[in-house]
Amino acid sequence: MRLSPLAWQSLTPQHTFSDTAQAVHFFDFQTEAKQALNQFKRRVCGSLLVMKTEIFPEYIQAIEDDLRQGATQPVCTQIHFDSQMLFGYQVFLEKENRIQTVDGLLAKTEPQTIVLSIKALLSDIAQWDKLKQALLLGEYTPLALTPIPQTILPIKTAFKLLLVGSREEIAALFQYDDSLYHFGEYSEIHNYLTVDANNIQQWGDYVQTLAKRYTEQSLTISALSEFFAQYARESESQDLVTISPTKIKKDVTSLANYFENLTACQSISAYFRYQEKQAAQLNQFALNDMLTDQLHIETEGEKIGQINGLSVIEFDGVPTAFGEPLRISCQVRFGDGEITDIERKVELGGHLHAKGILLAESCLMNLLELPTQLPFSASLAFEQSYGEVDGDSSALAIFCVLVSALAKLPLPQSIALTGAIDQFGQVQSVGGVNQKIEGFFQLCQARGLTGTQGVLIPKSCLSHLSLKSELIEAVKAKQFYLWAVEDVFEACELLFGLLFFEAESDEEQDTLAKRIQQELAAHPDDEHASIWSRLFGIFLKRNSSD
Repeated sequence: MRLSPLAWQSLTPQHTFSDTAQAVHFFDFQTEAKQALNQFKRRVCGSLLVMKTEIFPEYIQAIEDDLRQGATQPVCTQIHFDSQMLFGYQVFLEKENRIQTVDGLLAKTEPQTIVLSIKALLSDIAQWDKLKQALLLGEYTPLALTPIPQTILPIKTAFKLLLVGSREEIAALFQYDDSLYHFGEYSEIHNYLTVDANNIQQWGDYVQTLAKRYTEQSLTISALSEFFAQYARESESQDLVTISPTKIKKDVTSLANYFENLTACQSISAYFRYQEKQAAQLNQFALNDMLTDQLHIETEGEKIGQINGLSVIEFDGVPTAFGEPLRISCQVRFGDGEITDIERKVELGGHLHAKGILLAESCLMNLLELPTQLPFSASLAFEQSYGEVDGDSSALAIFCVLVSALAKLPLPQSIALTGAIDQFGQVQSVGGVNQKIEGFFQLCQARGLTGTQGVLIPKSCLSHLSLKSELIEAVKAKQFYLWAVEDVFEACELLFGLLFFEAESDEEQDTLAKRIQQELAAHPDDEHASIWSRLFGIFLKRNSSD
């Protein structure tokens, strides 16, 4: 059965918001963290809570606001500090013959809640031992910056401690002191929300709350839907959006500066295009190279042993990644041999890339029941790639180009594809699918859409889609197509117009497996090929009778 292209309605999230004027705050989405903070507030001095969170001002302010709700203790926050600020110090003034004491943050007998950054703590890890002692014993000794001619008396203190930081920083502290959770609790603040019918409107109200707080304006319903689609695009999931108050604050304030009247603006896509264009110079250079054939990518016709794969290009310090097609080629020579990965041979292929090659080879050997000693040699190359190639998202393309070279059947150059596979032919999810699709579309659009071009993606990536409006319009007008496949059999049927194996039928059918068998049988001079040809003929008969 011929695979149907995707409907244009499935290419972007479809959610409708209402204008409820309901105020929603950051901790309304932090059920577990809020519960941990409530428990922390009830505990006595000497308690510790370690919390994984960003330390942007908006996060810290939200934590402070929650700690102050229903609490009598003062809250003191220090993101940047050193030992002297924490513990205070004493200096002996020799000329005046007296000891001067400078109190630190802990020098308070009244109970208090202290919020500290783990990153600053790690800058001088010895601080932790002294801080831990002060927390658990309720006293500490101030630092002595000069020799003190008398015994330094300990200072009483009473506080609860909240440590905030990233997962990596928490891991570093735990590696230093693996007794951390013998006396401390742990919790996490989430940056993303998995949306469903019950909380999607709440997320919209949250964005509106922040927009009103920071810009004194609100978004229109249509603009809010575009806002959601953009965030789904960034998270690579139609059901996952950011709730970072820092990011949303940045975007809503930038929108208010970009548009004269945000409240009356029905579409905000121009702002996101502007953002992307600021970081698109390298993307434009790559596109120009393809249009002038400095980078050879074909988007029409058919070729044996050549296919258009898809990649995502990222540069350090550039906030936006972009998709780019790349030509994958395969040459086959019959006789005993192996599959040679040219990228790996010249040390341009990473470990995950090598895994993708091996998976494609193993899948083909499994489906065709090839002997351990391959009856052919093959060389695979990512043409005109001059940097390291990594990732297994090209495994499906490699499988198909191997089939093309073995069966001597051409592949359409108007279709690009991406997808990982397992050893049994199931097509699996990959990252960057929006950028990959748009990268090939951008090239086809610049050359002129023909109505035959498109991209093949894993079916499991359907929930990732949040594509640009011009691509959706091209799909709607049937100038460009997208297909989603579950396994290599669907991919091969679409690309070659043939089934891989015979379907249940009384009529004899032409299949890819037969074409490969015929090509191998056409080399009788090779002993291994002829033996394998007979074995393969037996297998084909058994498979068709199953």
